[in-house]
Amino acid sequence: MRKYRVVCLKKEFLEMVEMYPVLASMLYLPQNSIYESKQVELLFNPIHKEKEMLLSILNERDDYSYYHGIHTLFNPITEETIQIKMNEYDIEVEEKEGKHVIFDILKGFSKNFYMIEL
Repeated sequence: MRKYRVVCLKKEFLEMVEMYPVLASMLYLPQNSIYESKQVELLFNPIHKEKEMLLSILNERDDYSYYHGIHTLFNPITEETIQIKMNEYDIEVEEKEGKHVIFDILKGFSKNFYMIEL
């Protein structure tokens, strides 16, 4: 299984990350202090609207379930599972190695989405 986090970069920060790709993962910190929270607020966009759009897509699927904050897609044919946790500034995804289904969906909403490997 592979874990990654999807964040939405602010326009000004997007140009910098295109030049230095590792910068986003270095600056996206867990929000354990006021300083770290402020840094995330200045560089990343909250993704409320995009989460709503993603949820409407997921709700249309027969293999979607939700339990205690974890959204799950389970493919009964391949027995692959995708687990999703939604936070204010990111979406944490755990899925099979080599795939990034959720990131591909979100990338269709905006070019500002960026994937951070965990």
